[in-house]
Amino acid sequence: MSEFKEYPIYKKRNGQSFEYVSYIYADSFDDAKKQFAENMTKDNWEQSNNIVWLTKVDDSVEVTGWYDLNYDPKELFCSEESIKEGFDSWSEDVYTWELRVLIIETDEEDED
Repeated sequence: MSEFKEYPIYKKRNGQSFEYVSYIYADSFDDAKKQFAENMTKDNWEQSNNIVWLTKVDDSVEVTGWYDLNYDPKELFCSEESIKEGFDSWSEDVYTWELRVLIIETDEEDED
C-alpha cells in the first residue's frame, strides 16, 4: 500500500525569493507532478491571455496542446503530452512555481 505525502509548492515573482504557497497530496512524486501539471494548466480555459487549446484533428497543428497566439506562427506553450507526463516547474509572466520533494532531516547521533 502506498503512503501518501505532502509535496510542497513554492512560488516567486522575478527578482524575489521562493515562498511556500500550497501542497499536493500524492502517493509519489511522479503522481504529484501530474497533478501539478493539470492544476497549472487548467485555468487557461477561463483566463487565456491569448493562449488557446488546439488539437491535431480540429485545428491542424502538429501537437495537441496550449498555443500562444501572440506569435506568428503560433507557438506551442505546453503540449498535452507534457501535462500527462507531469512536470515540477511552471513559469508564466513574471511568476514561477515549483513542486518540491519535502526533505526531512533527522538528527542522528553516533552511539558509541
